[in-house]
Amino acid sequence: MESDDQLPEALRAISAEIPDYLFYLLFHATRQREIAFDAAFADTGINMNRLRTLSVIRRLDGCTMKDLARLTAIDRTTLTRSVDQLVEQGLVERSTPAGDRRKVQMCLSPAGEAFHTEALKVVAAFNRRALDGVSRKDQVKMLEILNQVIHNLSADRETARELVTFGGPGRHRAVA
Repeated sequence: MESDDQLPEALRAISAEIPDYLFYLLFHATRQREIAFDAAFADTGINMNRLRTLSVIRRLDGCTMKDLARLTAIDRTTLTRSVDQLVEQGLVERSTPAGDRRKVQMCLSPAGEAFHTEALKVVAAFNRRALDGVSRKDQVKMLEILNQVIHNLSADRETARELVTFGGPGRHRAVA
């Protein structure tokens, strides 16, 4: 760990509080991105939580509610309501596999695929704006740091692996 005299002057006064401040800033960076996205998509009825839901459904082959809850970090009640609304909007389709009628799987409808593709263009623009002036090297370092934080905080190695690989190897749908 760096000594306080190696910290930038602006951070020396709060050096003992850096871990708290780091997570405070991380929360607000994420929140500001969500606010901007929600404003841009206000007329569509889609917010960042619903887009996150669409992205997980799009990403995973055979996506279940359990998968969604784990990978979106949205509470189950809100998530169920969101999925119901996405189904009503015609963006998500539910099905039950023949071998297990208790299991419900979801996929994007053709309209959901089209909406998701267009929404990702907007998200990519927000992401570029958010990272303006941050070098590729620093972005990679941030990924390494966040990967380590997730591993440190996860209940087990499998959960951490699943979170940092966005569903785990072998679960991803082929990209067209």
